[in-house]
Amino acid sequence: MPAIMEPTPPAALRLALRLRAATAAAVRASARRCLAAQRRLRPADVSRKGLGDFVTKVDVREERVLRRELGALLPEAGFLGEESSPSQLDRDWIWVVDPIDGTSNFAHRLPHWAVSVALLHRRQPVLACIHCMPEQAGYVAVHGRGVQREGRRLRLAAGRLDDAAIVGCQWFRGQQDLRFLERLQSRGARIRTLGSSVTQLADVAAGRLDGNVQEQGRVWDIAAAGLVVVEAGGLFTDWQGRPVFPFPSLEVEHTATIAAHRSVHRALLRDLQG
Repeated sequence: MPAIMEPTPPAALRLALRLRAATAAAVRASARRCLAAQRRLRPADVSRKGLGDFVTKVDVREERVLRRELGALLPEAGFLGEESSPSQLDRDWIWVVDPIDGTSNFAHRLPHWAVSVALLHRRQPVLACIHCMPEQAGYVAVHGRGVQREGRRLRLAAGRLDDAAIVGCQWFRGQQDLRFLERLQSRGARIRTLGSSVTQLADVAAGRLDGNVQEQGRVWDIAAAGLVVVEAGGLFTDWQGRPVFPFPSLEVEHTATIAAHRSVHRALLRDLQG
C-alpha cells in the first residue's frame, strides 16, 4: 500500500495559507491573458525547442510575469519553471511554474491547456494553484487542507476500473512500445489523451476521469496538479506504487505516474505491473 505523505510543518502550512489567495489571483490573471493571446496567436509566435516540443512567446512572457509576481510574494524562495533557468533550488521554498501546460494544444487553438503554480517546502508541494481550460476553472489546494474548485470543496468518490471507466493516458512522443495501453484496456476501460497533464489530473480530482496514467511528466507538469489529486482524496504514485511527493530531486527528468481514487488506483497498479 502506498505510504502516506508526512504532514506539513505548522509554520510552512501557515505560510501556504497566507499566500493562497494572492497566488490563485496571479494564476487566474495569467490564464486570462493567455486566453486572450491564444486568439491572436500567429505561426511566427511558435518555435521548436526539441522533437515534438514547442514554446510560444506567450509561454515565455507569462513565466517571466509569474516569476516576478511570485518572487515578490516570497522573496526567499527559489524558482523552477519550464521556460527559464532555475535558481536557488537548494532553498527550503521553491516556486514551480508551468506557464502553459499543453503548449501544442495552445498553439493549435485546441481547448485543453492550463496555467500551473506550486509552492514546494523541502520538495513537498504545500500550495497548488492551477487554472484549467476549457472549463475556465481555478483549483486551489493546500497540503492537508483539501482542494477547492472555484471555491467549492472537491472530494473524490470511489470508482471501478471496468467497461464504464474512462482513463486518461499520456506517453513519450514517438513511443512504439504501448503494451501498457493494452493492459489498461483489458477491463474494457476507454482511454483518453487530452494533451495536458494538468487538465487530465484536474479531471481526476473532479471525477471526470476515473484515473490518469502517464509514462512521462516533469516536476512543473505534476507538482501542482498532483497535489490537487491528493487533496481531493486520490492517490498519486509512480508505477511501483510509491508516492511521488516529496520529490526525491527537483532535477529528475521524468516520472511515470498513476492518479486515481484508492479503489481504482489498486486496479491500475495491478494492470500496469502485469
